[in-house]
Amino acid sequence: MRLGAVRAVCRVLLLAGALAAAGAPFVAASSGAAPPPKSGDPVGEAKQRLETARNEANAAAARFTDAQSHYEQLSDQVAEIEQQIQRGEDRAAHLHEIAARRAIVAYKTQGADVSAVFGTDDPRDGMRSSVLLDAANESDKEAVQEYAALADDLAAKREELSNQRKLQKEALDTFSDERKMLDEKVSDAAINAPVIDGLVCPVPGSAFSNDFGQPRAGHTHQGNDMFAPMGTANLAVVSGNVTYGPGGSGGNGAYLDGENGVTYIYYHLSEYVGPPRHVNQGEVIAKLGQTGNARAPHTHFEIRRGGRTAPPVNPYPTITKIC
Repeated sequence: MRLGAVRAVCRVLLLAGALAAAGAPFVAASSGAAPPPKSGDPVGEAKQRLETARNEANAAAARFTDAQSHYEQLSDQVAEIEQQIQRGEDRAAHLHEIAARRAIVAYKTQGADVSAVFGTDDPRDGMRSSVLLDAANESDKEAVQEYAALADDLAAKREELSNQRKLQKEALDTFSDERKMLDEKVSDAAINAPVIDGLVCPVPGSAFSNDFGQPRAGHTHQGNDMFAPMGTANLAVVSGNVTYGPGGSGGNGAYLDGENGVTYIYYHLSEYVGPPRHVNQGEVIAKLGQTGNARAPHTHFEIRRGGRTAPPVNPYPTITKIC
């Protein structure tokens, strides 16, 4: 190859290398970088904010119901300790009465045991009297010992009660704080009630957690608590017949006997909407409230397949899907 041709080839190779070196960073940058997020999409941003608000509200609902369960468990423990103390005090008063009576008898009849033995012509009478006195003295001794042990036990119970009441106060403070946080988070949730799998959310926009079966005072939780602002519309999950009436600790209740054979129960309502009647799916049947033993505005929602007296099933999987 001639010298001129060699030089031309070298220039071409050098130029190609330079171009390749210059392009390498661009290629690497293009292949490793993620596409930038779309800007100016108000619908997408609104959906993201709504999803965040609902997640935060549900988390607040879970903390609130956990705090409620903890507080009520402590309340039950405090009540039990109070009953134990009352029973102990009643027993102590009885033992004190026995001891006082025995002391008076002993003072008035000093030496009676000797005369009982020697003041009779029949030795068997004396022996029987002696045995009875010995038994009485032994009973007195046991009563005094029991009284002393009971006094120590009562002191320990009173200290335990004091500690439990402190824990109960702390639990109540936590409960109140979680209630405030729940109210704030629920107010950020939007309302949406589409038909999903043939059902409508009973309390659109509410916050809830899987609190079915949690301990409550004297029983376990038979449904899910759905938290929303006072007066939020409660909707018919399905078409059916709705009736109204008090539900004991549940306060005002609505009972929807669905055309699908399932009964849906709504408790703690502030207001009934309309008379007992046939309703269409999605129709407003009541307003959310805080009646009965509710500690915050919410609807206690139950599902009973087969009628109002049928065993309740956990609504959480259903409302998670439709709300």
